[in-house]
Amino acid sequence: MTQESAARRFVVAAIALAAAAAALVGLTLLAGASPIDALHALAEGSVGSRAALGETLARATALVLTAIAASLAFRAGVLNIGLEGQFLAGAVAAAAVGPLLSGAPFVARAGLLVASALAGALWVLPAAYLEARRGVPEVLSTILLNLIAAAAVSGLVRGALQDPRGDYPQSRALPDAVRLAPLVSGSRATAAIVAAIALALLVTLVVEATPLGLKLRATGLAPAAARAIGLPGARLRLLAFSASGALAGLAGGLEVLAVTGRLYDPFSAGAGYTGIAAALLGGSHPLAAAASAMLFAALGAGSSAMQRDTGVPGALATIVPGVLVLTVLAARARLTQKRA
Repeated sequence: MTQESAARRFVVAAIALAAAAAALVGLTLLAGASPIDALHALAEGSVGSRAALGETLARATALVLTAIAASLAFRAGVLNIGLEGQFLAGAVAAAAVGPLLSGAPFVARAGLLVASALAGALWVLPAAYLEARRGVPEVLSTILLNLIAAAAVSGLVRGALQDPRGDYPQSRALPDAVRLAPLVSGSRATAAIVAAIALALLVTLVVEATPLGLKLRATGLAPAAARAIGLPGARLRLLAFSASGALAGLAGGLEVLAVTGRLYDPFSAGAGYTGIAAALLGGSHPLAAAASAMLFAALGAGSSAMQRDTGVPGALATIVPGVLVLTVLAARARLTQKRA
């Protein structure tokens, strides 16, 4: 990284943090609370105890995976906005396959996660086909596939996947032996967060330090030039698209395996969309996107405690990330214009 690039990143980060701080203080004052008290409650609710840290890490698992999924797609020039649908496809696969698995817990978990990743990868195929064969932008098709996935979850938990022993719109619970146990007592964090961070490191290594990663980045940065030197652009885009969907599907599977234990309606609190925001905040770099996802998870976990203790609305967890992302995008665009 050049000194100029590092300076630009520092300026963008400083502007974004200042805007986020201003939004936090403004919302706190509008709620009639003390900004210092609100920040203290936010910190306590996110990392102030074993239970709070466990809640943050449990929330972070799905966000880290969807963030690196978005980063991988964006670096290859694929605008995969369908991570929410791919996340739900993975969760459906986990809820459908999980209760049927028996035998060794490791084998059952592996089968569930493979099914989830495969479901997420398959969910991108209609969008990939429409883009390659019919010229339909993947932005449009993936958004529509999100809506189809949400409707499918609603129908399945009231039909084919509904628990026959209950009246609620939810699937059968996974066997206790299959579900992931907490890493430490009194915490909801499981080995899923370790797997998510390991995958973030792996994706970073592939994208930044391998010939395949160089080809993917070249396809995303300059498609015409990549084609001119003989790179198979269509196949590389499909590979990135499918891998991105697999990571999002795996996020859905781990959400069922490690957090909820079953599928219900509504299932997702916008994990796919938040992952996209984290990827944008991190400049589509997998590790930076994963760090942004951890920040968003901490805001989500801490906002509940802040609302309880100070009366500041929990919507802060959505507003502050939005301000961060918009500020970063605006600052980068401004700096790029000045440089040009």
